[in-house]
This record gives sequence, C-alpha cells and structure tokens, in this order.
Amino acid sequence: MADDVSARIEHDKATARSLQGTYLFDGERARKNFALNKMCMSLTSPENRAAFAANEQAYCRKFALDDETTRLVMSRDWIGMVRSGGNIYYVYKLAAIDHVSMQHVGAQQNAMTLEQFRAKLNSHKELDNG
Repeated sequence: MADDVSARIEHDKATARSLQGTYLFDGERARKNFALNKMCMSLTSPENRAAFAANEQAYCRKFALDDETTRLVMSRDWIGMVRSGGNIYYVYKLAAIDHVSMQHVGAQQNAMTLEQFRAKLNSHKELDNG
C-alpha cells in the first residue's frame, strides 16, 4: 500500500514538472530559497509588515536574502520569486501588503494584462455553461 502511494506521488510530481509554467513546490524547491519564504511568512505580523514598509531593503537583509532575491522582492517580480523557490502562498503575503490580488499575480505569471487574465478565467465559465 505504501509503495502504491509513493509511486502515485512520484507520478504526480513528474506530471507537474512536465507542465510548462508549473513550479512544483517540493522539498528541493523549499530549500532553494528558504530565506525568501521565511521573510514572506514573517509578514503575517502587523509589526513586521510595518518594518518592511519602513525599509524594504533592510528588512530583506534581516532575513539574509541574496541580492537577486532582494531585487525580485523590490521589483515585485512574483513569477521570479516563485521560480527562485518562493512558495506562492508565502509570496502572496507580500502581494497583500501592496493590496495586489491573486489575479494580478496570476496575470503577471501568465504574461498577460489583468483584463486578459480575467477574460481567460471567465472563458472557462462560458465553456461550462455552454
């Protein structure tokens, strides 16, 4: 039974990795940019959000983010953060500070305008209702 579950998990991982634009968040990716995820998770605290807003670069240094990751944070490069090992749920805590919706993040990840991304999302509704 455990072998079946392990095989299914490996199959699912391989499938996810084969999908262009999919960034499977697994143990390897978690280790890849642990500092970014730790910093983003810290933003659940109002005090930490205030400290971040007061001096973003210093806050990034506090969590030992490398120069490239700091650049991704400062430029709000959502897909870059995910590609570098950021967990989308943690990265979204940073987006929430800027009052950026998950749709904005999704649009950037798909190289679309917000309007194009919303139209894409709504096109699936039309297919379901058709």
